[in-house]
Amino acid sequence: MADVRPLRGIRYNREAIGDLSLVVAPPYDVIDDAQRDSYYNKHPYNVIRLILNRPKKTDESIDAPYERAGQFLDRWLAQRILIQDSVPAFYLYRQRYLQESNYKECTGIVARVKVEEFSEGNILPHEDIMPKPLSDRMKLLEHTRTNLSAIHALYSDPSEKLKDPILSEMDRFPIAQFQTQDGVAHDVWAVSDERFIARMSSFLKKKTLYIADGHHRYQTALEYGKRLREAGQIENEDDPRNFTMMMIVEMENPGLTVLPVHRVVLDSEGFNADALLKGVEPWFTVAEVEVPKGPRSGQVYHLVRQLEGAGASTRAFGLFLADGRFLLLSWKSGLDLEKEIDGEYSAAYKNLDVTVLQRLVIEKVLHVPPDSESIQANLLFTRDPLEAVEFVDSGPGAAAFLLNATRVQEVRDVADHGEKMPQKSTYFYPKPCSGVVMNRITE
Repeated sequence: MADVRPLRGIRYNREAIGDLSLVVAPPYDVIDDAQRDSYYNKHPYNVIRLILNRPKKTDESIDAPYERAGQFLDRWLAQRILIQDSVPAFYLYRQRYLQESNYKECTGIVARVKVEEFSEGNILPHEDIMPKPLSDRMKLLEHTRTNLSAIHALYSDPSEKLKDPILSEMDRFPIAQFQTQDGVAHDVWAVSDERFIARMSSFLKKKTLYIADGHHRYQTALEYGKRLREAGQIENEDDPRNFTMMMIVEMENPGLTVLPVHRVVLDSEGFNADALLKGVEPWFTVAEVEVPKGPRSGQVYHLVRQLEGAGASTRAFGLFLADGRFLLLSWKSGLDLEKEIDGEYSAAYKNLDVTVLQRLVIEKVLHVPPDSESIQANLLFTRDPLEAVEFVDSGPGAAAFLLNATRVQEVRDVADHGEKMPQKSTYFYPKPCSGVVMNRITE
């Protein structure tokens, strides 16, 4: 059972900051170096200095950025730039946005969740982790002793039993409101009512939690607590270091969006477009797509619409080649997909679009091994289909594969089988901002 509890959140002091959009940032793993510099310049108290502190030429140790992050956190608390709520609460975090002109809103419950091994079956991942980000997040946790960003998790509530009590609490004025540059409106409520907390905790105790984003942060919290327990520093099950902060979202919520992550094959001496097309012939029908004249953006939009239509009934991929051709790859109807993919995997795993592309096209046709080093050396990932095509037009790419989005139900089905999706299978949107609520794991 998932042990979900309230927390005494650390938040930015609105009286000291004013516009909170100036001090929050996306999760660390979607921020590149240029974006980090932008957030540094946005405000002297931006949370970027905590979650992704910038190295300096004068640093005498590789741990110096993590030490600075801890020093900033302590200093901002002392200066009351950051304040800690006096009463434990569940924080309701709503995000409102437009997705292709459609209004959407999605609300999550920010809480402390007791970390446990995935083998227990109460908290499940859907992606593998890599050693480098795990080491990075561990050093940050050691120096700040604080969850600075909420892990994004999902639970199932098809009967919407939590909807009415949550909406009732959201009738009150929020404790925080701001809008980020991407147009997403963010609203936060703190609910300390004991009956509400008991009802939420009791309901979620019966649920499996699925990690949507934050696998490295969850594994960091798990290993951090395990190490301290082995050293005898944690003796009590209620020790806050046994917990981590999550934003828990109902997976049936229509406001929850999963975007596809497209693949760009890097140009190399061994790449040959004709060999690629010949290699996929056993599985796919390849059709050239006539795109309208004009800018690339309109052409890419046309291919994406064609891909979505084909994906409603079969496995399909868009393909853009350096010679300017737009192609649609559609699974041949007479083939048994599950037999074509080797290995003792579930049908849920084998029927994923990303599995089909990875196991058949990338590994068998392009001969790219599945290990993370080979993937990073041969592929680029982007959630922007136009950017994927532009990488081929004028950048390092030889071909761009466009995908349809993985469905939330597919994430759950694969996780329930104890399996992991291929790298970069999902992009949940919008991301909960870092700095909205933080959780200190020491008293």
